[in-house]
Amino acid sequence: MNSHNPTLAPLSLLAGLLLLTACSFRPGNVDTDTLRAEARHHHETQLTVSATVISDSDARDIFGVALGNHGIQAVWIEVDNRTDQQLYYLPVTTDQQYFSPLEVAWKVKGKFNSEGEQAIDRMFVSRAMPINVPEGERTSGFVFTNRDLGVKVINVDLLGGGKSWQTSFLVDVPGIKLDVEKVNFSGLYEAHEYQQLDREGLREWLAEQPCCTANEDSSNSGDPVNFVLVGNSQLLLSAMVQRGWDVTERIHGGSIWKTTKSFLLGSSYRYSPVSSLYTLGRPQDLALQKARGNIHQRNHLRLWQAPVLCDGEPVWLGQISRDIGVRFTFKSPTLTTHKIDPDVDEARDYLLQDMIFSQRLAEFGYVRSMPPKSIAEPGHNLTGDPFITDGLRLVMFFHSPMTPMHEVKDLRWEIADRDRRDWIEQTNATEH
Repeated sequence: MNSHNPTLAPLSLLAGLLLLTACSFRPGNVDTDTLRAEARHHHETQLTVSATVISDSDARDIFGVALGNHGIQAVWIEVDNRTDQQLYYLPVTTDQQYFSPLEVAWKVKGKFNSEGEQAIDRMFVSRAMPINVPEGERTSGFVFTNRDLGVKVINVDLLGGGKSWQTSFLVDVPGIKLDVEKVNFSGLYEAHEYQQLDREGLREWLAEQPCCTANEDSSNSGDPVNFVLVGNSQLLLSAMVQRGWDVTERIHGGSIWKTTKSFLLGSSYRYSPVSSLYTLGRPQDLALQKARGNIHQRNHLRLWQAPVLCDGEPVWLGQISRDIGVRFTFKSPTLTTHKIDPDVDEARDYLLQDMIFSQRLAEFGYVRSMPPKSIAEPGHNLTGDPFITDGLRLVMFFHSPMTPMHEVKDLRWEIADRDRRDWIEQTNATEH
């Protein structure tokens, strides 16, 4: 009797393929020279720190598994310790919620057999960045962080011999089409177009600028231009990303679908596109956002590089507001728009707090930009949302190295009303 069942042949073939897959774990070699060549470097007299982000495709080659599918991003770090003290690396400064090597192994090894699983355990442990960095040695390895796209800040903090070292790198990360990539910053202005200003000159120049953003033909005004940043772009962006702000994706089919999916599922989309507002005759050069629980709720800001320098540093005009929901409107081509928190000063001063915590902010002050707008007589943005404001524009000066929070200086140009309850009551009483 022939017991062969032809219907079982495909199942046997599939089982064989699965067994082959389970047995095949082939991580690549770690090419330290290549990683070092691709890395960013910080040099001190007796210390060199290097770091680079490993792309999803390179991670698959190096580790033999797709880390990105699990929300994991490997960061390679090297410390050349030429001191006479053993140093200690603190991975929590690179990512407060980093993954341990065996945690990564557990997440990725489900399809492998027991022998393959043991090999994965050994590999991730052996390739991790050690905590101990011996004196007179060069030590390197991988830290397994949460996945970021667009840009990433890599912090490397070291302790030893009664001293500490803090190094921070701002690194580009591929994976999304960034809105900011469309801007040619070197072509915004000719060298002779920049006005060289001191602090007092900046205050006078800001007093002449429009209070608010506008639509493309400047026929209607929108949200207030309610803050100004002074400092180089790398320092500013590093401070923002350090505090959880994300760059935004440009508007295209893929980003529209991700936005729609987040809207339908009530989920968060860290890189959701931001619509264009205009000042200085053009749409924003850069937009950043800090997503909250879902796509309806986020803090977002827009930046425009200005044709002035203050004490040699670039000046950026900014607009910030807090999205608190979504509503329908005929003033948007998509028939929907985010509803903003009417108190735009709250969003402005939230940014001040955030930048103080970044320890990159050195000084700040307020300048008058418009008459106050109250609950009884609010302003309105381009989609009809009301806003209230004390009419002040926050100006923030960024310096390197880091500034401890207690050393941040209030320039006291104009005094912002710190208690909105009193201010709202006073404006309402005045109007009645």
